[in-house]
Amino acid sequence: MGKLFYGTQTGTTTAVAESLQAAMSDLVSEIKCIQFVKPEEFADADFLVLGGSTWGDGELTDDWVDFMPQMDKIDFSGKTVALFALGDQVGYTYNFVSAMKVLYDKVKERGGRIVGDHVSREGFDFEHSEALVGNEFVGLVTDEVNEPDLTASRIETWVAQVRQALAQPVA
Repeated sequence: MGKLFYGTQTGTTTAVAESLQAAMSDLVSEIKCIQFVKPEEFADADFLVLGGSTWGDGELTDDWVDFMPQMDKIDFSGKTVALFALGDQVGYTYNFVSAMKVLYDKVKERGGRIVGDHVSREGFDFEHSEALVGNEFVGLVTDEVNEPDLTASRIETWVAQVRQALAQPVA
């Protein structure tokens, strides 16, 4: 079974993480805020969902910042990882969900396989995001400030994409 680890400053990410876990309950058995996670908890999961919100000029939440040195000790080889991010496309239009790219880069650097990383930017209105590769987000994106009514459908679409990727043989 998989695990979902998330960072949060205000608690908003907790609700999205819980919705994700509910939508993936057959894939994700554990959900925990990253501030309470020990690096060894990554070891016994083949599937991980990692996420959080973007703060300031594209930074991770404080709890992820505190945990990042531990990420350099985690071997993601053989692990499949899906990412999610919360952002405010109106108030932070120049760094919308950019912190997700920090997690993406670290997981890739440490040997992980990313799935659910072809998310259309369609329906979002922002100036810039580091979390775009090509013209697609590297994971699920929600905007709980301006479009909370779209979160459930965005989760549903993304979870279907993740399930499809997990069903494909690893090359």
